[in-house]
Amino acid sequence: MTERPFQPGSIDYCGRIATNYAAARGLSDETASLWTAIVEPFIKGAHPATVLDLGCGTGRFSSLFAERLPARVIGLDPALAMLRAATQGEDRDNLFYAAARSEQLPLADGCCDLAWLSQMIHHVRDREACARELRRALRRGGHVLIRGAFADRLDGFPAFLRFFPGARSIMMQFPTTGQVEAAFRSAGFSIEEQRRVPQRSCSNLAELAERTRLRADSTLSLLRDAEFEQCQANLERAAREEPPAPVIETLDLLVLKKSVA
Repeated sequence: MTERPFQPGSIDYCGRIATNYAAARGLSDETASLWTAIVEPFIKGAHPATVLDLGCGTGRFSSLFAERLPARVIGLDPALAMLRAATQGEDRDNLFYAAARSEQLPLADGCCDLAWLSQMIHHVRDREACARELRRALRRGGHVLIRGAFADRLDGFPAFLRFFPGARSIMMQFPTTGQVEAAFRSAGFSIEEQRRVPQRSCSNLAELAERTRLRADSTLSLLRDAEFEQCQANLERAAREEPPAPVIETLDLLVLKKSVA
């Protein structure tokens, strides 16, 4: 059982999560290269492209795309503590951060070529309003890429849910792919693709345990302390006793395009 049900906007990103997020949710070079290669084709032909990282958090993808892609990157997030962590990184002329809610973007009409939404759509209070704002901010033919976990696609997290089974009931409260697609269709987007992308999230269970110990995950933050501690202990025991093997997760990627009409 969880302390409280998951609701958009219910997670406190100003405390422990903001402090530990970069360490707990960092991208390996392999994973960074995987997602950069997926994103790059969507900005070809724009010189330079403008990429919106909506719900950027501590800037793990904002800084990555600013470093590796020929693009200006705008990272927006409502949590000031997360943005403070993001701005402590290396300064780049092509990287900008600002505080904003997804339903009210401080952007001019048609200024972005691509919007990247990574593991944040379940935090959006009004998906239809968010979709309308993204359509307004995107240029003609622009794309939205939504990466994350959806209530109808939880088979992609076998290791995490094996050791933290209580997280499943929380993730079941996330929107489904169909609900997200419906919100964007109503705002004037076409659904181009729904792709499943496997990634090596950790090299082994020991690395997974190091990350989960920081509890910088919205689902883990909702577990009762006693439940979390028992699950964490089980994971650490398995990390000591089981043969090392990479932790593979499969995330869904929704590819949406701004309709011409």
